[in-house]
Amino acid sequence: MKKMVSWLLMGALALGTLTGCSGGGKAESKEKKLEVVWFSDNKEGESFMKLADAYMKEHPDIKIELIEVPYSDLESKIKNMINGKEAPAIARLTNLGPFQNQLVDLGQYVSNKDEFVNSFGEGLKFVFDDKVLAAPMDVTANGLIYNKTAFEKAGVAVPQSEDEIWTWDEWKTAMKTVMEKGGCKYGLVYDKSPQRFTTLLYQAGGGLLNKDLNASDFNTEENKHAIQFFKDLHDEEIVPSSVWLGSENPNNLFRTGQVAMHFSGSWMIANYKDQITDFDWGVTYLPKEAMRSSVPGGKYLAAFQNTGVEKEAAEFIEWISKAENNAKYCEENSYLSQVKGNESLNYAFGKEYFNIFSKELAATSSRPGSEWGYQALTGAVQGDLRDKLVEVLAGKLTVDQYTEEMDGLINEKLKELK
Repeated sequence: MKKMVSWLLMGALALGTLTGCSGGGKAESKEKKLEVVWFSDNKEGESFMKLADAYMKEHPDIKIELIEVPYSDLESKIKNMINGKEAPAIARLTNLGPFQNQLVDLGQYVSNKDEFVNSFGEGLKFVFDDKVLAAPMDVTANGLIYNKTAFEKAGVAVPQSEDEIWTWDEWKTAMKTVMEKGGCKYGLVYDKSPQRFTTLLYQAGGGLLNKDLNASDFNTEENKHAIQFFKDLHDEEIVPSSVWLGSENPNNLFRTGQVAMHFSGSWMIANYKDQITDFDWGVTYLPKEAMRSSVPGGKYLAAFQNTGVEKEAAEFIEWISKAENNAKYCEENSYLSQVKGNESLNYAFGKEYFNIFSKELAATSSRPGSEWGYQALTGAVQGDLRDKLVEVLAGKLTVDQYTEEMDGLINEKLKELK
C-alpha cells in the first residue's frame, strides 16, 4: 500500500511540473486573437460585430477585436502596424493595391478554393495571379435615380423592365422633355467621379485597357463617342456646368427638385430615403449604347501575412462570406451583395430599387471590374482622367487630344508598374 501511494505522489508531482510552468498552475491559453482594422460609414461596425459574436460562440478559441479608424487614416494605420511588425489579422479595405504583397492568399486556407471563388458573382476583382487576396464584403453599382414627380408631370415613362431600356438618344430626349414640361431646370446631374464617368465608356464598347491589362486602350472611336456625348450634355445645358466645371454638390442639386435625374450609385438610396421629402423619386435602368454596363465598387475583407493567425483569419472570412451571413450584413447596411444567391435581398427600404442596381451589375461584363480592380493603375491615373475631361468640357482640350494624352499617360504608368 505504501508503494502504491508513493507512485501516486510521484505522478502528481510530475503533472504539477508540466502544468506549473505557465504560472499559477494554469494551462497556457490556446485562444487566438484576430485584430480587425475597420472603418465605418454608418453602422457597419455594429453589424460586423454581431456576426463576429456569433462566430466566437461557435469558436470559443477565437477572440475578434475591432480597431476602428477614420477612413482617411485607414492606409496609414495599417502601414504603421505592418512596419511595427504588428500587422492586423484582417482589415476592411476599398483598395487592395497598396497591400497586395502583404495579403494572405485565402485560397491556401479555405475549405475549397474553387468553390469559394465561384461563390461570388461578377463585380469587384479579388483574384490576382490565381491568388485569392480578399473577399468582397459588399458591392456598389452605378445607376440612375430620377425625379418621379417631374417625370409624371411631363408625361414621360421611364423603363420598367430590362426590355424597355433607353438608348442614349432616347435617354437624352426623355430628359429634354422633362426639362420642358416637368418643371426641371436640368435633365441630369452627374457625379464628378472618374469611376462614374467611365460607365459611359463601357456602354459605348470602350474602356481603359486591353484584355491583358498591359497596354492602354483609351484612344479609340468608342471612347471618343462617349466623351463627345458627355460634352454634348454639358454644351446643351442638360447637365449643369456647376458640378464638373465647379464644385457644386450634385446630391444637393437633385434634392432641390430642379433636376430630372441623378447619375450616381446604389448608396444614394439610403441617403435619399430621409433627405428628400418634397417630391417622389425612384430608380430606373441605365441607358445603353453598344451595350449595357455599370461599374462596380465596394469593400473587401482581407487577411495579412506574418500574423501567426493566417489560417484562423481566412476561416473567419470564409464563414462571414457565406450567403446567409453576408445577407444579414448587406440588408442591415443597405448594400448590394456580390455573393451568389444574394441578388435579391429583403431590405427594410427600397428593395425594388436595389433589385434594379443588382440587375445592372448582372448585365455588366467583367471588363469594368478587372480594369478598376487594377488599383495600382487606376489610383495613379484617375486624377488626370477627371481633370483632363474637365478641360474638354471647358473647351481647352479637344476630344482627340484628350484620348491621345490619356493613352500616353496610361502606357507610361503601366511601364512604371512592371
